[in-house]
Amino acid sequence: MNVFVNRNCPICDNAKGRKSIKPDLHPKDNIEKIKDYWRGFYKKRFFFPYSRCECGFLYCDEYFSPNYLNKLYSSMGDNVHSGDSVTDDMTKDMYVEKIGEILARKDNVSVLELGADNGTLIKKLKKFKNISHFTAIEPNKEMHERLSKVSSRVCSDLSELSESETFDLVICIHVLDHIPEISEYLEELEKRIRKDGLIFGVVHDESSILAKLLADRWPAYCLQHPHLFNPVTIKQMLHKNDLSQIEIYKTTNSFKFGYLLYQLFLAVFKIKISFPDLFNINLKVGNIGFIFKKIL
Repeated sequence: MNVFVNRNCPICDNAKGRKSIKPDLHPKDNIEKIKDYWRGFYKKRFFFPYSRCECGFLYCDEYFSPNYLNKLYSSMGDNVHSGDSVTDDMTKDMYVEKIGEILARKDNVSVLELGADNGTLIKKLKKFKNISHFTAIEPNKEMHERLSKVSSRVCSDLSELSESETFDLVICIHVLDHIPEISEYLEELEKRIRKDGLIFGVVHDESSILAKLLADRWPAYCLQHPHLFNPVTIKQMLHKNDLSQIEIYKTTNSFKFGYLLYQLFLAVFKIKISFPDLFNINLKVGNIGFIFKKIL
């Protein structure tokens, strides 16, 4: 099995990106450590170098092969990175509020969630009586049993849907950062959105103040992200696929203050210190939400 492949810029196909963000450890030189560093935050930064294309996109010009990547994703826990389901729920409640706003005047809505994880978002969306159908896509098969309890259907990949099937709303929260063949993926995804249908998503913002302050210690620079967006490049990518911008905005995340202190000491001082949870704090820390509409 090939472990690594070379990549051009997913937006403009340029092969001349300039190295911009470099790790402490390169995966190609440390193949035996990849599984150990696949999830979590560590003292040493272990990721593929990020290159800046002339078009502005930040991407890894070397990354995992599709087969090796499927192997890494196929069996893992849920994506509550803070380890605190309460704060994760609080963050998702803010996403649900935004989704409720954009669906307020629609009836009989069909929803497709990409990267549905453990199904908590779908469960929260069930309070909207104008949503008639949920389809969940989640490559992590460990989550399928949970998802089957809240969703009408569960798939591992977009390719499992019929070619004629379309949806009123596609949700992709922290999904597009993870997909190497992002240009081809969005071409397929656009076909699944009905005319006047919407896509709502969240991605990391590599142009955020937090990313600039932490530099190569920013937690979003990791093995799971073959590229990272900013407000300009997410707009470029979605416009390329006939999707028109409605809104791009800074999202709010809820955290335990102790968790933030832990991450700060790990990122800045490379020291692991456990702190008490203390209290919750809501911050706009480095993510952007986007809402686009299919107009053709």
